[in-house]
Amino acid sequence: MRRRQQSEPQAFSAPLPHSSRGGLLERARTQLSAQQALSLLVLLALIIGVCAGLVVIGFRQLSEGPAILYLPQLEDFESLPPTWRFALPLGGALVLGLIFQWVAPSGRPTGVVHVLDRLHNHQGKMPIKNAILQFLGGALALLSGQSIGREGPSVHLGAASGSWVAYRLRLPNNTARTLLACGVAAAIAASFNTPLAGVIFAMEVVMLEYTVAGFLPVMIAAVSGSAATRLAFGHQAAFSVPASQLESLAELPILFVCALVIGALASLFIVSQRRLVPLQQKHSPILRFLLAGAATGLLALWVPEILGTGYDTLELAMLGQLGIAALSAIVLAKLTATALATGLGIPGGVIGPSLILGACIGGAGGHLANLWLGAATASPGLYAMVGMAAMMAALLNAPLAALLAILELTYNPNVLFPGMMTIVVACLVSRQLFSCEGIYQESLRALGKSGTPSWRAQLLSRVGVASVMERAVAVTPQRMERTHAERLIEQQPAWLLIGGVDTPQALRTADLANFLQRPQKEPEAEGAPPKEEEKVDLLRLPGERLQLAPLSWRATLLEAQEQLERHGADALYIGRDYDQGNPGVLNSDVAGIILPQHIEHYYRQ
Repeated sequence: MRRRQQSEPQAFSAPLPHSSRGGLLERARTQLSAQQALSLLVLLALIIGVCAGLVVIGFRQLSEGPAILYLPQLEDFESLPPTWRFALPLGGALVLGLIFQWVAPSGRPTGVVHVLDRLHNHQGKMPIKNAILQFLGGALALLSGQSIGREGPSVHLGAASGSWVAYRLRLPNNTARTLLACGVAAAIAASFNTPLAGVIFAMEVVMLEYTVAGFLPVMIAAVSGSAATRLAFGHQAAFSVPASQLESLAELPILFVCALVIGALASLFIVSQRRLVPLQQKHSPILRFLLAGAATGLLALWVPEILGTGYDTLELAMLGQLGIAALSAIVLAKLTATALATGLGIPGGVIGPSLILGACIGGAGGHLANLWLGAATASPGLYAMVGMAAMMAALLNAPLAALLAILELTYNPNVLFPGMMTIVVACLVSRQLFSCEGIYQESLRALGKSGTPSWRAQLLSRVGVASVMERAVAVTPQRMERTHAERLIEQQPAWLLIGGVDTPQALRTADLANFLQRPQKEPEAEGAPPKEEEKVDLLRLPGERLQLAPLSWRATLLEAQEQLERHGADALYIGRDYDQGNPGVLNSDVAGIILPQHIEHYYRQ
């Protein structure tokens, strides 16, 4: 490893840039690394919420605006002639396949699964090229009537907004993770006008943890994202349905049976993803997308309600205006088309389809309740709302987010009592009877990626190395004069970082001090010519030396631990500019040193 030679040793103890502005930013980054700058984090979350809201507005305009050229009104795919219902998804799939084929494989992953992969395996670093493909590809998929939801693309775009802000400001990676969650919450809130559900989705599905330091910024981001879309699209709820409630406890057994069916169908959907998702790594996008588009087009010849997001069909189900036969046909066709589309890589989401599936199953149960128990029962609309919550919870493994989403979508508190029961039953059927985790975790596992970090990994990811590293270090050449060494000891660094032949090493300053205190050789005879002062070789004097490896100051303690294990190093030296293309040169930009005991001390305290 090459290093820049220095004539004088340099010591460092929390140095700051020369400008006051740079000094403030440096202190802010250090506080964010230690999770101490909560007010600053909330301010950043507010900005990200607005940015994510604007991006979601742009995505919604692009995915809905051009539809007026061939649809009489938004989402009205049912009015298209049969030829169009087949050709539209097939042609859209072909164009999408050509676009994805042109893009490099690293730029193709999109959606919530990609967000979770980047968060848990890449410290929340979201590539912009994937976000651009998601923006354009997701809009094209929705315009061509693919059986997907717009929430998956929105989550990806919101997460990319948070990651981009963190990258531009060069914030620590632990803060970047939180800002990514802020973008996710803002995107969900902006998509459905459901800020509370956005918060819980971000914490329950994405971050997989609940902390006060995480809640506050995520909450303000969801509020600001929802405010942006309210200014653009109005304050009304996503669905206008009359309030209704259970009329008798005798209806609970019917809801129980509906929950069993919903749990089984959610498991079937998840199992299909286990089989289909690995095909994304084996076959070309054109082949996969054409298969999904052709299947959607064929099914749409008989059941056109499956095309697009299907929110018009969802509202009809909640109003009880669809019969049992129509609801059953929609469930079978929607389940097949959506499983193929998402499993084969069409850039869309599953939240919207899960709501439609749950509403149709619940609505069918409501009609049966009316037939068996008479008119003194709740309307099929209430059953549809409860079914929506149960399907979303079982499919995503997110019971609380599903319950709050339905509450905010319908403004009907009467769904809480039956909704909680059906959610519990559906989740138990999916998890215990069919051994299925959430669809995102199962998809990650099918791709050979880790999606559920351990508690220790979660803990170490919350804190950056800049907050716990030893800052009293000095970068020195391997050989130096005794006078320079004595001057260096006066500065009282704890460690000396020395550039070796193969790898840099660290030496305790105390070992150098002990060496200098030893008596020197007797002076030469009087009259002999003076000899040049012998230099001290720091790599040869007695003492404990540690093998070093480089790490960016933006890294988390989890990254530090992984770097120690990867390189087999004894310690890490932290550089300010390693994330800017510098490969880790041992020079004056070294900010500190991380030892294994720093990591152990943090998670044991």
